Amino acid sequence: MSRPRIGLTLDADAERGRYELRAGYVDAVLSAGGLPILLPHAPQAAAAYLALLDGLVVTGGAFDVPPELYGEARRKECGVTKPERTAFEKDLLEAALAARLPVLGICGGMQLLNVVRGGTLYQDLAADAGLSGHEQPAPKDAPSHEARVAPGTQLASLVGAGPLGVNSTHHQAVKDPGAGVLVAARAPDGVVEAIELPDLPFALGVQWHPEAVLRHEPRHAALYRGLVEAARDARR
Repeated sequence: MSRPRIGLTLDADAERGRYELRAGYVDAVLSAGGLPILLPHAPQAAAAYLALLDGLVVTGGAFDVPPELYGEARRKECGVTKPERTAFEKDLLEAALAARLPVLGICGGMQLLNVVRGGTLYQDLAADAGLSGHEQPAPKDAPSHEARVAPGTQLASLVGAGPLGVNSTHHQAVKDPGAGVLVAARAPDGVVEAIELPDLPFALGVQWHPEAVLRHEPRHAALYRGLVEAARDARR
């Protein structure tokens, strides 16, 4: 059987006029048996992209989800946003969920997954919740703290329940889970580290970067394997 086609959303460097993507995403999809399909920001082509895909990864990046999308005014602690990228990813993600396409949200992709289900975010963990320690220094791929995976979740079926070492580079996080959103893992300080949508075959979001940390903790590769296997099942 041919490899399931897994869409990967791209970051954009407007000043240099180019798209960007860390190679780890591509490598993780290939290693899991999928075929990476890179997705430039073209809202008018979102439906055409979706028709090509068997699964979707909404990738992370050094930017914030616009707070206007979850009904809040922007405060000074909110970081840079990329409205064009987020608008494209939002349209694509909503369509993928409606089509019951397998979805994996990474870092900001997890936050957007919560927002499209009507959830909210902390615009800044330090300012809003008095929490720090989620923006680790280099090396960014090494585990910096544990996430406790809740038993009985889809995430637990992939990586096992209980503590899991994760890498952490974010100043925003899920505040109020959206409709039908299940919290699948939390950091020791209570910050939401993973969510999933039990009403769909595979819709999972993690706050860390499994494609980067898996060389230190091989269990993380199961997230991409799970996505590709779900995409293969959906194709059948």
